[in-house]
Amino acid sequence: MIWSILNMVEIFQLQLHKSSAVPLYQQLAEGIEGMITDGVLLANSKLPPIRKTAEHFGVNTVTIVNAYKLLEKKQLVYSRVGSGTFVSPLPVEHIPEPVASRNLRSFESGLSMENAINFTSTSLPNEMFPVDAFKEAFNAVLDREKGGAFRYMDSMGYAPLREQLCRYLMNYGIKTSPENVQIISGAQQGIDIISKAMLRYGDVVFVEKPTFYGAAGAFLSRGGKLIEIPLEEDGMDMVILENFLKLYHPRFIYMMAYYQTPTGISYSMEKKRRLLELAEKYDTYIIEEDDFYDFHYDKEPIVPLKALDYKNRVIYIKSFSKILMPGLRMGLIVLPKKIHQAVMEAKYTTDISTSGFIQRALEYYLREFGWGEHAAQARRYGGEKYRKMLSAARKYLSDVAKYGQPNGGVSLWVELPVGVGAEALCSRMLEKNVILTPGSQYDISGEENRHIRLSFLNLSDDKIEVGLKRIGDMIRAMLEEKFLTLP
Repeated sequence: MIWSILNMVEIFQLQLHKSSAVPLYQQLAEGIEGMITDGVLLANSKLPPIRKTAEHFGVNTVTIVNAYKLLEKKQLVYSRVGSGTFVSPLPVEHIPEPVASRNLRSFESGLSMENAINFTSTSLPNEMFPVDAFKEAFNAVLDREKGGAFRYMDSMGYAPLREQLCRYLMNYGIKTSPENVQIISGAQQGIDIISKAMLRYGDVVFVEKPTFYGAAGAFLSRGGKLIEIPLEEDGMDMVILENFLKLYHPRFIYMMAYYQTPTGISYSMEKKRRLLELAEKYDTYIIEEDDFYDFHYDKEPIVPLKALDYKNRVIYIKSFSKILMPGLRMGLIVLPKKIHQAVMEAKYTTDISTSGFIQRALEYYLREFGWGEHAAQARRYGGEKYRKMLSAARKYLSDVAKYGQPNGGVSLWVELPVGVGAEALCSRMLEKNVILTPGSQYDISGEENRHIRLSFLNLSDDKIEVGLKRIGDMIRAMLEEKFLTLP
């Protein structure tokens, strides 16, 4: 309260010149801007009420509204409905411009060197796919449905499959009903139709820094503007997140609660609860993408953000491409009721419905074979590869690089030493028949050059060993070259 009064005293000392060619609202905005940049008006302190300010300067309230809008456009202030207008919580020089475009691409595309050691693949090897079980499922559906197996499906999805998926989600504490489950052709389509349904041109979307390029590309293609929220060891920086929520009013926040792409970071329970509180407080939605939750190698149970979502703020997207088969192109969205109709319409105008034949086959597979056995087998396999990867990393990288130990997921996020650029390392490793993903592919600003992502799921133990030795040797060689060229 005291700072609101002080702000009023300071602002009411400004002089507006009605004979000037500069509009009055612009004069007022520039005067207040100067006070903010000089530190006279403190962060999160309230500006004087519009009506009282208009009376003081002898102008129409529209003049004050326009001045405050101009300041808000410059991210110098933020507004709260029913509470007023407040000074930005960030210094002016630290307020980022939303990214409106970025040439995002996958480094993996087009790289298929025969016999290469490929650290970019995130899929299970072919021999892990439940081929026999799906062969039985396909035949059973064809015998039962005949030609009807290939008819269009309800746009929401095959009702018996949605019922099966609700039972599956209960394993992770997500309680929902078939009416709230939308079947999709993979997680990427899910992100795209959410964007299609909810984003208007110029809307701001918050993403983690770094983030998955596929999601970022979908948001940008629908006219969204992106703001990156830095990640800490247990999730987003919540102080920065709240400060940015005050400033930008995002349409939604995109995140992964476990084994985030590309860092492998998992959110603490404290941060998951805080994230939900902030979404409710600032009236926004959260898109939670689950690609790798099934690959958890810890005894601690997985608790998705959606399982804690008592306010219905989370749009949960689950892909089955990683745990089953990439070509299956199947996933689901659990939808809050408020956006249910809009997403359904966006899905229908995208492709009418996901393959009815594949949906029927997946329902048969889940009903007859269950989920537990294959998921447990995939986890055991992934855990073995993860432990092999850590063992080789300790042997060949620990003296020249840093890396996380996510205890889940399918990759390691490796921080390179100063003097070794990720793009240069990736190019040099191609000469050694080793394919890596540079961190720049996950950085919207395009400035990242300190990290590489190493995926291990589709590599033999021998290739993991040989590949990491080659990477370690190359990093040492590049450091030595750097040292020799120093003046």
